[in-house]
Amino acid sequence: MAILELVQPQPDWMSALGVALTRPPGVPERRADEDPWSPAGERPRRISDDLAWFRQALDDPAEAGLKPLDETATVAAWESADGELVARLSRLDARGILDAAGFLLHDPDPALL
Repeated sequence: MAILELVQPQPDWMSALGVALTRPPGVPERRADEDPWSPAGERPRRISDDLAWFRQALDDPAEAGLKPLDETATVAAWESADGELVARLSRLDARGILDAAGFLLHDPDPALL
């Protein structure tokens, strides 16, 4: 079970996008030697795809598998036990995108990842 908590009055999507578009230290440009006209093989998911998914998930939390937590002292909080959802949130957290947007991810269960 993981709990997602909004710790600011509203999400800061521009800061989150800025972090998502910044390449992590030591990671080479992925498209440097690619031919854009030849078909690409299987590519790993881009972190910006996860950020876009996250924004949509907050627009309709129930559809995304996020259950709102009521009667908390936070601005907003959701919980989820969905493994794919927790894995996406964990990737966003590891890259600092959740922090930049004003969210904290609590206790992601390693068995779900």
